[in-house]
Amino acid sequence: MLFLLYKPEDREQVEENILPLLKLEEVKTITYPVESLSPVEDDIFCCYLDSDDLREFLPQAARNDWKVGILPHPENTHTVKGLGLTNVMATAIEEITETRETRHLDMLFCNDVPVFQSVNIGNVFIFSKEKNSNNFFSEAYSFIKNIRRLSSLSHQPFAITAGDEKIINTSALGIIVVEHPLSSVVAKRLISENAMNDGLFNTLVLSPQNLLELLWFLFRSLIPLQKKISTLPSFIGHLRTAELKIENPAPVEFTLDGKKEEAKKIVLRLEQEALCIQQASIYCTTKDGPEQKKSLKTEGLPTGEKRKQLTKRTIPILPRATTEEFQDLFKLLRENSQTTSLYVVMMILSTLIATFGLFADSSPVIIGAMILAPIISPIVSFSMGMVRYDPNMLKQGIITILIGTGVSLLFAATVSVIIPLRITTPEIAARLSPTLLDMGIAVASGIAAAYAHAKEGIAKSLAGVAIAVALVPPLAVAGIGIGWWDWEVFSGAFLLYLTNLAGIIMFAGITFLILGFAPFKRARMGLIYTLIVIGVVMVPLSLSFNRIKKAANITQKLEGTTVNEVVVRDVKVRFSDTLRVSLTLVNSETLKSSEIKEIKDKIEDEIGEPINLEVVSARGF
Repeated sequence: MLFLLYKPEDREQVEENILPLLKLEEVKTITYPVESLSPVEDDIFCCYLDSDDLREFLPQAARNDWKVGILPHPENTHTVKGLGLTNVMATAIEEITETRETRHLDMLFCNDVPVFQSVNIGNVFIFSKEKNSNNFFSEAYSFIKNIRRLSSLSHQPFAITAGDEKIINTSALGIIVVEHPLSSVVAKRLISENAMNDGLFNTLVLSPQNLLELLWFLFRSLIPLQKKISTLPSFIGHLRTAELKIENPAPVEFTLDGKKEEAKKIVLRLEQEALCIQQASIYCTTKDGPEQKKSLKTEGLPTGEKRKQLTKRTIPILPRATTEEFQDLFKLLRENSQTTSLYVVMMILSTLIATFGLFADSSPVIIGAMILAPIISPIVSFSMGMVRYDPNMLKQGIITILIGTGVSLLFAATVSVIIPLRITTPEIAARLSPTLLDMGIAVASGIAAAYAHAKEGIAKSLAGVAIAVALVPPLAVAGIGIGWWDWEVFSGAFLLYLTNLAGIIMFAGITFLILGFAPFKRARMGLIYTLIVIGVVMVPLSLSFNRIKKAANITQKLEGTTVNEVVVRDVKVRFSDTLRVSLTLVNSETLKSSEIKEIKDKIEDEIGEPINLEVVSARGF
């Protein structure tokens, strides 16, 4: 016998569209609700009911082991999609009446109410509240509508327990509970597919600790063509279990298949193979293969001080580190800001090595001096003191930097006086004309230095930072300039040192700010002062950069050209009161002074200004 259950208001639809498809079957129609039902073993309940009525009827059917078939109804889309059934009426009736195999499905309950698709607790941004559809477009539309709420989002405290095991006291923006990954647009991107009747359900705890990582996660989750996200974001906890209790000190809002509810305690449980379905379900899979086991991934969820901070205010735009998270870093930076005998000795040794390497024109020796130089450490400490506005760290940091600078200048000058050479080697000359390119190097090095200190796993990269920013070589050249009593050498090299120093301090500080080690209000004044220093340094750097650009343009115009059948080679440009151009003129015959004068005039016409010309004449055959 087939019992067709329907509501009185659906009688016309049943008589016109359903009964004609059941004409060859023995059918008994029953209007729902009904006081009592007494089916025999082979009887089937064919339900044309909405989701609310099915939530009432299906637990009763599960308790009594009744066979059930569910017909698509305009108001039971959550049930049809959640159980993986067809939404085509004729197909559903054919499966129910012709299928002889009974399939058993697990049933998920939330506070003793059946869950067909998902439970969304708290502020879960990526689900549709108003529509039953669960596709990309509805989810994206819901997100866009609520984008203005981003600035007001905040965490709620939760105590999560699996069975009798206390998992974690944490906080979260929201929690998604699904029996099967395909029940949620986000879940299907994050969770590997599993059978619906595997005895476990999935819980995703969304605990973004800043808006940037939340937006990036949403972007990745909502792209239609995006494949499954292979690695779960660190701020998402994933629990697979058969029982779960989620508690909140105050009543928390949640939606059960789109229907709003509110409770302090949310109890979720799974009844394994509870529902007998007399039709096909895409989620009924065999249990061959590895056994599904309970798993709890909660390492990235906030606890302790971080949990308290996130529940007291809205989610910050940028990351914010807690005292617990950066106390080890602060301890290290305070130690690095101190002037110690080891620091002074290493500064002396690195300066001596760099100075000898500069005179010997040896790049490997100079690189070794860069690695040995400890001055990068107090500079990074000073940057942290600036953004945290820590007077003690600022004071100790600047004293240590000044001592290191003074020691380096003193010993480099002493070496230059002792060595009876006054030759501007290429390595020395390379540090006499800093440009905006050097500021770019300093900026990148400052970011790298701060990041390497903040992230314990990459602290070994500091040697590479020291090589990239090269603080000691320009100091050594400046000391050589003092020893030679040469203002041009001293000023050029010391400007390069100041460029590196200002760039590192500024952008190491900004990096610490972005990583959440200080609020912007506290760091504002320090950043302003450093920016002023950088602005002052940028003026001569810009002039120097323009000179290099001009020299490159002149060299490009002249190199390899032919003037009066004479080939121009080896063009070099130097700046003084009058532009000085050195070049080699290649000709088959020796050039006369009048010919050279004519070539000079044509070069001046070409570059648009008078020059002092230095010529080397070479004969070509």
